Amino acid sequence: MVLRKFKLILLVCAFSFSCGYYSLKGSLPPHIKSISLSPVINESAEFGVSENLETKINEILISENILEVTGEDIADSRLNITITSIRDQPYTISASSTSSYEQVDEWRITLSANVVWYDITRDVPLFDKRLSEWGAYGTGLDIHSDKIDNDNDGFIDEEDDDEFGSPRESALEFAIIKLTEKVITEVTSTW
Repeated sequence: MVLRKFKLILLVCAFSFSCGYYSLKGSLPPHIKSISLSPVINESAEFGVSENLETKINEILISENILEVTGEDIADSRLNITITSIRDQPYTISASSTSSYEQVDEWRITLSANVVWYDITRDVPLFDKRLSEWGAYGTGLDIHSDKIDNDNDGFIDEEDDDEFGSPRESALEFAIIKLTEKVITEVTSTW
């Protein structure tokens, strides 16, 4: 009886400890322990976007401890990102009250990039994808009072603590943040 209770306690402990800690690293191919991020290439006319995207991706890779971030000369894998376009397009249009023409009330800025995660050790791509994200902005001077959910988080203006500054610049920043999250999700879901 005592032996049976001991086995049951041992089994429960083993199960609890094995399931109590979950790591995404466990499903990685065993030879990939590190990643390098090549300088982000910017093929758009927008200044500073590549540096901003590169910084955000590096910060998340390091803070989330997804893989060891190293130089390419010692990395097992490499992330290559090319910003292919940044487009502003009308998002919400209404009839003008002063003329017979329509007017744009809200714009959407879309950031598109090609992202390749490459297995340096085996000389093969782990994925090669075209990703896009967007941010919305109004025609006013301040994003904090445009009555738009600029980052699609369910909050507007004074309810949203990250809506401030120039509408277009802020919308582009939201697109960069969302693209960063999408890239990280692609890396972790590839495992």
